[in-house]
Amino acid sequence: MESQVTTPVRVQKVLYPALAAGLVAAVINAVLFWIGSATGAVPADLIIPNAGQPLTIVPVIISSVLPALVAGLVFFLLIRFTRNPLRIFNWVAAIVLLLSFASPFSIPNVPIGMVVVLELMHVVVAGSVLIAFNKYVKR
Repeated sequence: MESQVTTPVRVQKVLYPALAAGLVAAVINAVLFWIGSATGAVPADLIIPNAGQPLTIVPVIISSVLPALVAGLVFFLLIRFTRNPLRIFNWVAAIVLLLSFASPFSIPNVPIGMVVVLELMHVVVAGSVLIAFNKYVKR
């Protein structure tokens, strides 16, 4: 059964679950990064084109928290302006996740192990956001 949010919601009430989801994703993705680095799946000398440097833990953390906060703002807007915000958000999140799967392939000479680690990181962020917001609506 679809939950509908009918009471006015303050942006902080949505951003808190978003921040929590981002922090959880950042921790899990940091572990994935360290495992990938330790196993050689994430090479320390592969230059990421947009960054101009190899992948480090800082962009991993930023790329985990920032999308979760943006998702929080999107969810807030959906709550304010739509009748079925959770259903719409879940669909948008699934589409964004699918589109995000293309980005690791934009790195020149990317090893398959790194692609796997980066794809897992995308799933972690999307999963933590979806779990947090679906729980939020149930409250």
